[in-house]
Amino acid sequence: MNQELVIALGSAMLTSIIGPVAVHYARVLIDTKKKRRESPLSEAIKINNIVSEKLGEVRETYKADRVWCIQFHNGGHFYPTGKSIQKFSMTHELLKPSIVPCQTQLQSIPVSLFSRVMDTLEKGSIISVYNVKKDILGIRGITSEIQGSGVKSTYVIPIFNIRGEFVAAVGVDYVEKLMELDDDRLTELEIDVSTIGGVINNYLKS
Repeated sequence: MNQELVIALGSAMLTSIIGPVAVHYARVLIDTKKKRRESPLSEAIKINNIVSEKLGEVRETYKADRVWCIQFHNGGHFYPTGKSIQKFSMTHELLKPSIVPCQTQLQSIPVSLFSRVMDTLEKGSIISVYNVKKDILGIRGITSEIQGSGVKSTYVIPIFNIRGEFVAAVGVDYVEKLMELDDDRLTELEIDVSTIGGVINNYLKS
């Protein structure tokens, strides 16, 4: 048997053995990637990226210094009843480079600390404050926090699920200068926020 034939037969045998093995491992890798994409963590990352992208669009559209989103969650239990303590966290915050972030300071905050503001939003009302220094009534319950943050104008839109439950809110802040959003502009902002609400609600019910 000549050398070329031996090499050809050897190559064919290796291919017949290695080929199926390679195909098997390729399929395992593909299945692993599919499972990874379908994991809760992967889904959460995907949704968070979508929400951040939408919030970024809001910031650009309304020329805001800061745009943020808060969501509600349980945070421990009352003793001795075991009833859940309702809290909220700022899950997203998009800023101009010159603005100081506050997201890390607003994690697992009891709703009771901001009950007046939450009551206003839970009833479906928008918080619309053109001048934080003058419109104290518009920021009742968070006056010191808002004024201390340097925010000059702020607008907060509530988000509800299909059952009418208050689940989140999106805020648009102006720190470097006053900014007035008229009724038409606020209506446009509500529409833009509703798309963010749709993304959040689809994720929460999945």
